[in-house]
Amino acid sequence: MTRAQKKSSVSLSCGRGVALVGLLVGATLFHVWQKVEIADLERRLSSAEMSMRQLDEERTNLMAGIAFKKKLGQIEEVAIGRIGMVHAHGDGAVAGNWTERELD
Repeated sequence: MTRAQKKSSVSLSCGRGVALVGLLVGATLFHVWQKVEIADLERRLSSAEMSMRQLDEERTNLMAGIAFKKKLGQIEEVAIGRIGMVHAHGDGAVAGNWTERELD
């Protein structure tokens, strides 16, 4: 009977060894997976920060453009040059090339 006991204790320790190796391999794979995920998150964060800087620059440029276009001289230049508006004379408001009297 001692042989049977030795056989079962050998297979029990072999099973423990296999389980231990499996546990170590699983822990190593989990650790590597975590490192890969962290690297991916860092890459995405860096990309998002770069996009945020570019959008902030674009916003600054657009705000400067808006401030420039709010100047009265620029508004008058656009109104006269692009839209074709003219200054009103004392005899009535002007719409296009017609006076108020001609429209009635």
